[in-house]
Amino acid sequence: MFSSTVYGMNFEELIAKVGIYVASFVVGFVSGLVPFVNSEIYLVAISPVVARHSLLPVALLSALGQLFAKTILFYAGRGVFQIKMGKFESKIESVREKFEEWGNKADVLILFSATVGMPPFYVVSFVAGALKRLFITFFVAGLVGRSIRFVAIVYFPQLLLRYIS
Repeated sequence: MFSSTVYGMNFEELIAKVGIYVASFVVGFVSGLVPFVNSEIYLVAISPVVARHSLLPVALLSALGQLFAKTILFYAGRGVFQIKMGKFESKIESVREKFEEWGNKADVLILFSATVGMPPFYVVSFVAGALKRLFITFFVAGLVGRSIRFVAIVYFPQLLLRYIS
């Protein structure tokens, strides 16, 4: 089908067990907490072999899974959970400064980060919680941004295949 194992996570086996939609949500969720599991790689890998009518739900469910995971990071930023930030620890202060620079437009920073990944949405999620941003605004901006990102990623291989054919 496709190269299905990334960092020990066998996508093909997961899809066979739970179906493409649940698998997409699960991969989105896991990748939202474990940075080396990558939703983007998963989406690019499955895009050429998934029925065209399933691409949009796959992308949106991956985005929703990510936001459920980012919710945990958001509340970790508020101190509800303890999460080791690992390599992202050094970026927390610079992202906090960006939030302060953006002031009232910090929600746009969340949307931007969720869409393009800079600053890393992992860190932005944590800092948004630490700075007591409104959860609903964080969740909606993050979901819109991740949806845009994942829809673009899932359709890109389709467009490329159509162009090459």
